Amino acid sequence: MKCELLSIYFGKRNSASTKLHSHDYWQLEIVTQGVIPGKLLGEAIDLETGDMLLIPPGWEHGFWYNEPVVSWITLKFERLPDDFPVWGGLIRGNQFTNRLLASFRAAIHDTACQEYEKVFIHGFLETMFYYVRSEQFHLTSDPDKQLVKQITDQIMSRAGRAITINELADQLSYTRSHLSKKFKELTGESLKSYIDRVRIQKIEELLRYREISITEIASDLGFGDLFSFSRFFKKHTGQSPRQYVKNASTSAY
Repeated sequence: MKCELLSIYFGKRNSASTKLHSHDYWQLEIVTQGVIPGKLLGEAIDLETGDMLLIPPGWEHGFWYNEPVVSWITLKFERLPDDFPVWGGLIRGNQFTNRLLASFRAAIHDTACQEYEKVFIHGFLETMFYYVRSEQFHLTSDPDKQLVKQITDQIMSRAGRAITINELADQLSYTRSHLSKKFKELTGESLKSYIDRVRIQKIEELLRYREISITEIASDLGFGDLFSFSRFFKKHTGQSPRQYVKNASTSAY
């Protein structure tokens, strides 16, 4: 692991503040309730519930706890340098970070005394570094790219279950035709094709690695019967689910 935890603090105050300061280690500030105004390198930032602020060593920062009740988690840690430029700043809460934070709060409650708890936190921190360096994280400043991200996030969140273009349009407050046209314009792929491709990828993953029957997979993914599941899969892959499983097993040796 590149990260080494120094301290973890679960904060909850009615009224408090910190002076502007800096230190020679990293810090990740996570807001779990309320809104916490802060500053990073002189820039004012409002941290809302679910937001995180990544603070590199030497970066001046401070926080003001003005709401009646706020709570937060402070992680202070060291990290080995690597070939990537140092980045610090605001990480807005979204589907991915909310799920990641939920797993953190379920596993770690008030401290991290055990070695396996520290390993969990190291993995959490390393995941955050991978995320802020990902293309997905940096898409959010462009409105068109943000729309694509919202669409793909919704589709991915279904984990292989069906979602219609009408459902996506309703969720994102667009008409069906506008959403389809915009997605095709921005990605070069039709929205229906993308939905089907993501479903097929998930089905292939389940067929290859999940130890349940093909019938159970079809049911879990919302297909009415095994015939419709097989027809959908064969239409996009050229082989039946059973043929795919057989060929995957053969290629593993």
